[in-house]
Amino acid sequence: MFRAHCLSISCVILGLLLARPAAAQFEALAAKVPSTANAIALLDAQKLMASPLAQKEGWKEKYEQAFATGLVSISPNTKRMIIAAQLDVAHMTPLWELAVADFDEEKSVAEIARNTKGAIDTVGDLQAVVLSDNSYCVQLEPTRLGVFAPANRQTVARWLREVGSRTEPGLSPYLKATLAASETSQIVIAFDLEDAVPAELIRDKLAGSAALANKRIDLDAATKALAGLRGVVLEVAVTDGSFGRLMVHFNGDASVLAPFAKPLLLEVLGNQGAMIDDIADWKVTTEPQKFTLTGPLSQSGRRRVLSLIDHPTAALIAADKSKSTSAQPESSRMAYATQQYFKSITTIRDDLREKAKDAKTFGQHAMWLDNWARKIDRMPILDVDPEMLAYGNYTTARMRDASAALKGIGIRSSAQQAQVYQTYSSSGYAGYYGGGYNVQWNNVQGQRRAIGATERATGATTAQGISAEMDNETVKIRQAMTAKYKINF
Repeated sequence: MFRAHCLSISCVILGLLLARPAAAQFEALAAKVPSTANAIALLDAQKLMASPLAQKEGWKEKYEQAFATGLVSISPNTKRMIIAAQLDVAHMTPLWELAVADFDEEKSVAEIARNTKGAIDTVGDLQAVVLSDNSYCVQLEPTRLGVFAPANRQTVARWLREVGSRTEPGLSPYLKATLAASETSQIVIAFDLEDAVPAELIRDKLAGSAALANKRIDLDAATKALAGLRGVVLEVAVTDGSFGRLMVHFNGDASVLAPFAKPLLLEVLGNQGAMIDDIADWKVTTEPQKFTLTGPLSQSGRRRVLSLIDHPTAALIAADKSKSTSAQPESSRMAYATQQYFKSITTIRDDLREKAKDAKTFGQHAMWLDNWARKIDRMPILDVDPEMLAYGNYTTARMRDASAALKGIGIRSSAQQAQVYQTYSSSGYAGYYGGGYNVQWNNVQGQRRAIGATERATGATTAQGISAEMDNETVKIRQAMTAKYKINF
């Protein structure tokens, strides 16, 4: 997928974004998460880097190289991190996002503000900085930072008042229970989905499910079972290999879904753009209130897990970014920073091209476009040439345009297909012995399939056209920057 060195880098990125330690070690960080969170991920970088696989493949050294070039945004001196969000489940978009991290050395908000050109603020009695990526970075303790997005000062102040004196996690019972999974797994992502989707919508989705087509199933019973969904947990244990476990929990008996558990789950993941190919080969076991899939997780699979997570943590590493170049002349610093910024964007676009080849749905491709656009938004910009920053802004805008074109396929198709319904025409005669009629029914399914095919072609063509335009702009900026700084871009 990536080039060889990027493959190794990507698995390190994945681990550093998602892994996490024993439950007790995370309670202090979890206590800083708002009670409205319905999604969390935990990280224990030290434990991950000590795993046999990390030692064998040299993850630490490769990660430090990736960090230095801006390809990853979590500092190598991160000890522990919790990432949390409140998601709008219907659209899988965050209402807010939070990262709280402990480091092995002190962090300075003043230095972060200086390096990011952010604005220093005081919220309550805590020092903070408002960042250009629409987030607030708050110094909770000398070696602990919190980053909250969006950068709404009133919301940030209310978050800090809520968690200020709290020593125990205020998470929902479901999310709080998942902290215990860190005793055996290094990577855990959990979603609390209780009461998130109305039964009527569930029934409609089941009725149109390809996984259930031509299957004997009690639709009402299946709807009731899925309406009792509590949540989903993904765990990854890294030892001398990577192994995954995906669990789906229900409040009631979901046995009616057991025969279709795996294909139904794969369909849902695909529709949400969150499919991990490895899961198709995992073993499934079912209990009345829990379905479990287990199996090995490949290097590519770890990268897929990474694509499911985004976070407002770019500021957490800002104080580190300039140490190696601060003593250089300003022109040299700008040349280096601009070159690294450009390389990071082109690497991201290369990865997107590879992901597009593997995407099972347009929704999956659109999700990757959105995720990587956010990543570019949050890349370090200190000392980067303004013309290159304009190119970065152009790139993220066009990536989001392509995502919108792909997302709109389903919306436009559904709207047009809804206008196609069963009709018939008839011709006949009336005679002494009665009438005779020739009835011709229109081909509803054929017309709807044709509409879907047309919209898919339109959306894909639009996205490809945008990609071609971006390629042209990339050539232009590479030539301009090479001529300006006399180094290869």
